[in-house]
Amino acid sequence: MLNPRATLDELEDGVLLLDADRRVVRINRIFQSLLSLPDNRDLTGADAMALIRTHLAPLIADQEAAGRLIAAIRERKIISGLECRIAPDRWVACSVRVPDGGAVLLLVSDITARKKSEENHRRLEQEQRHYRELFKLAPDGYFVCDPQGTILDVNRAGALLLAKDRQTLIGTAGADHIVPGNRKACRDLVARFEGGVSGPLRGIEVRMQPATGEPIPVSLSATAVRDDRGGLTEILWLVRDITRRIQVDAERERLLAENQSLAADLAAERDILRTVMEYTDIHLAYLDPHFQFVRVNTAYAEGSGHAKEELLGRNHFDLFPNPENQAIFERVRDTGEPFRIHAKPFAYVDQPERGTTYWDWSLVPVKDAAGGVLGLVLSLADVTERVQAAEEVSVRNRRLAVLNAVITASASGFTLDELLENTLDAALDNLGFDVGSIYMLEEGDRMQATVRCHREVSEFALMHNGRLNVRHWPYNRVFVAGQPWFAEGTEDAPGRDLDVLADFGVASLAFIPLTAESSVVGALVLGSTAAPEIPQETRRVLEAIGREVGSGVLRGMLYSRLEAANREANLYLDILTHDIKNADNIANIYAELLGETLAGEEREYLQKLRAGIRKSIEITANVATIRRIRESRTARRPVDLDRVIREEIAHHPDIRIVYEEPGVTVLADDLLPELFTNLIVNAAKHGGPDVEVTITVEDAEEDGFLLVTVTDTGPGVPDEAKKAIFSRFEQGKGRESGQGLGLSICRMLVARYGGRIWVEDRVPGRPEEGAAFVFTLREARG
Repeated sequence: MLNPRATLDELEDGVLLLDADRRVVRINRIFQSLLSLPDNRDLTGADAMALIRTHLAPLIADQEAAGRLIAAIRERKIISGLECRIAPDRWVACSVRVPDGGAVLLLVSDITARKKSEENHRRLEQEQRHYRELFKLAPDGYFVCDPQGTILDVNRAGALLLAKDRQTLIGTAGADHIVPGNRKACRDLVARFEGGVSGPLRGIEVRMQPATGEPIPVSLSATAVRDDRGGLTEILWLVRDITRRIQVDAERERLLAENQSLAADLAAERDILRTVMEYTDIHLAYLDPHFQFVRVNTAYAEGSGHAKEELLGRNHFDLFPNPENQAIFERVRDTGEPFRIHAKPFAYVDQPERGTTYWDWSLVPVKDAAGGVLGLVLSLADVTERVQAAEEVSVRNRRLAVLNAVITASASGFTLDELLENTLDAALDNLGFDVGSIYMLEEGDRMQATVRCHREVSEFALMHNGRLNVRHWPYNRVFVAGQPWFAEGTEDAPGRDLDVLADFGVASLAFIPLTAESSVVGALVLGSTAAPEIPQETRRVLEAIGREVGSGVLRGMLYSRLEAANREANLYLDILTHDIKNADNIANIYAELLGETLAGEEREYLQKLRAGIRKSIEITANVATIRRIRESRTARRPVDLDRVIREEIAHHPDIRIVYEEPGVTVLADDLLPELFTNLIVNAAKHGGPDVEVTITVEDAEEDGFLLVTVTDTGPGVPDEAKKAIFSRFEQGKGRESGQGLGLSICRMLVARYGGRIWVEDRVPGRPEEGAAFVFTLREARG
């Protein structure tokens, strides 16, 4: 039995009842509203098929579904829940029932709310997969803990950080993985969350203990997850390994990845991750597969020079065109493989004032359950300052290397000419020039500068520029004012610069003054036959070279003057020693002739004269010996010590000398006999005709040395004179007057052979019974 009309109007579904002739029997208000028909219009008996074709079917977006519905009514076929869209945001479900007696019942239910709920559910599932992918792919460790600190979940990076399996970590206490001394900082942070702080809280640095190896320094960031009543349910921890940042002081934090929680409330998880994304210095952006911006953080927007509203929905490469980067984006999207690069240069087309910037960046695909790429996570870190600092260090190192090479070359020359040639070669070899010369100011009026050395300079250039008038431009700027001058063969170069370049036969030219003691002494001239410009860095290096080489030039000039003075002194010394020796010999000959004719007091005067002549001869010999010691550069070689001593004993037949042959070889040279000559003569001079000399050789306490002792029975050396006796022109108490060069020569020779010399008492504690001169010589071992 059919319901009354009032009952039908109370239903939430639209109802249309047709009789066997497809005429309207009953229609409720919901159905009339659906067809936009007036409520007071009586449709009883109307053609139902015409009504459906003209008012219902046009509302259905899917014409196939509309056809199925009309066919079912016409053919009296049952349909259940045929879903039809009747507006962009409205859905209905149509059902056809066939009661007994040939009637047809059409029911229309509004399912818009259900369809929207299904659509929202699908979107939330997709967003959940998106954040899950971000959680898994994050390069930093993420830990989800309950308020008591138990680990509920951890991503792959966190497990790798602790060198443990992910499942093994779940259920353990997070504090157990922190070095005991650092746990208080974590407890304090949890206490702040329990006190009502939501976070995020960042910048806590602790050390974590992995399963193997040393503790790892990490930076912790945390965010609280609360329920609808504000109660603390979970704490999300971001753990970043900061080992590299500590080891490399200039390294910044590279990436603070999107934080993803595992909270039941998906909306809260999304808000937390958005918060993490905003509170990072890393530039982060999420793009769809067509490279349109879906989301960016504040750091990215500020770094790009655009507001967020200007970025969202725009194509990345419409704003920042770069074919190379676009190819990388397409490869990541098409292959699903992430991409990372360090210090990649980039220039903003619409912001040329920023110049070239450098970025560490990564591009990570976000995939759905089937592996399809849903979008791309772009993270960027501006490392322009770091790259520029590294380039500056490289430039400085190159500058120091070139400067060191030139200084080393200049220091290797003993003469001024060697110094200048070495300097020129080093400058040309290290600075990229191929033509060079060094000019030196002529002495006197200093108005002319002459080429002192040159390399690869043409005959034409030498003929025209071998001598420069320093009063004329541009040479007065270099030689008078002491300022460097650079000439470049560029298109806008002055004509007079081009004339100078033509004279020297080069494309660019550098004149660098060489300054010594605030005075210009010359100039280093370098040219390039190929490069028309001289870089600023090369100019700075050249100016530094000019300052450093100037002191070397001064040293070379002083060395040359010293050599000249030394040659002059040697000339005078040669004249003195030669002429004094000849004069002494002649005087000695005449003294011997007079001795045959004189007697008595006159003969005593003659003996004193002959003694003075002998002393003069001794002094001349000592001076010659000292000169040989100073000038001789012969290397030490094995010398038969016994042969040397025997030969010296033979030269003094009037002196009683006791010696036991040792049969040893020492490292010395041809001057070794002078050592024994002076000691024997010294003993005879001070001990008189009855003196007895003893020479002994034995092993010294110092390994590899021999101990040689020359004792005499003379008057000895007082204790107060023992230290000064080897000093030139000083004598011990009670000795005859004299020049004292003999013992000084002994000290010089022993030092020359690497040994030492001193004087002792022949009888310990009794200096008046004679002296013992002791020295060491290095033994020559096979």
